[in-house]
Amino acid sequence: MKTKAYHAFEQKIIYFDDDVTVIDIIRANVINGELTDENSKHVLKNLDKDKHHHLTRRKNSDASRKLLINHLRQTVYSSYVKDLYEEVTHYLRTILEKSAANGFDAGRIIGEHSVKFDAKAILIAGDWRSVARLITDSVFQALEAEKSTLKLLEKISNKLALGVDHGLIDSALPYLEVRHYLVHADGKAPSDFNGKYPDIKIQNGYFLLNYNFVENLKAHTKNLVKAFDEAVVAKNLLKDEDLQP
Repeated sequence: MKTKAYHAFEQKIIYFDDDVTVIDIIRANVINGELTDENSKHVLKNLDKDKHHHLTRRKNSDASRKLLINHLRQTVYSSYVKDLYEEVTHYLRTILEKSAANGFDAGRIIGEHSVKFDAKAILIAGDWRSVARLITDSVFQALEAEKSTLKLLEKISNKLALGVDHGLIDSALPYLEVRHYLVHADGKAPSDFNGKYPDIKIQNGYFLLNYNFVENLKAHTKNLVKAFDEAVVAKNLLKDEDLQP
C-alpha cells in the first residue's frame, strides 16, 4: 500500500529517467559519428540551413559536436535536478494537505505558524477539503519561505509525527541543495559546500552534473520520499480514497 501522491511521484521519476536516457543515447550517437555528414559543412547530419539556421555557425568538427551535445546534456541534467526537487515539495505539500483533510491534529500542523484568513476566503473554499488545502498551503508557504530544505523536510516529518530516519534526510539533502544554486547562482557552488558535502563533485567552481550525480540524486531522494510515504501509510494519516493498492 502507498499513497496516490507517492504513486504520482514515481510516475514523474519514470518520465524524468526517460529524458536522461534519451540524451545519453543521443550523445553516444553524436560522439560515435552517427550524426556526422562528412560531405556537409554543417555540424550535424540532416541540418536544414533554413529551419536550423542558428546552428549553421557551428563547424563540422568533432570538437564542435562534443561541445554542442555536452551543453545539451548539462541542460537536461540541470532540469532533472530542478524538476525532481519540485516533485519532492509537491509530494510533501500533498500529504500535509490530505492529512489535514482527514482530521489530523490541527495543533501539530499549524505549530508555530500563525494562520489567519478572511471569512470570505473560507466561505469561497466551499467544503472542508478545500478549507484544509487553504490552510496547509499557507503553512507550507511559510515553511518554504524559510529557504531551508533541511528545515522543510524535518518540519513536515515532525508536524505529521512521522519520525523519518534523519540519516535518509542527510543522504538526500546535499543533492537537493544543489537545486538552489542552479536556480539562483547558475550552478556556481559556494566556497564552503565541498567541505560540508565532499561527495558532491565541483569542477572549476561549478557543480559537476553528470550521470553519476543524477543517479545518486534519484536513489537518495526516492529512498527519502518512500520513507515518508511508508510512515504516512503506517500511521493511517490519509483517507482510503487517497491510497493506492
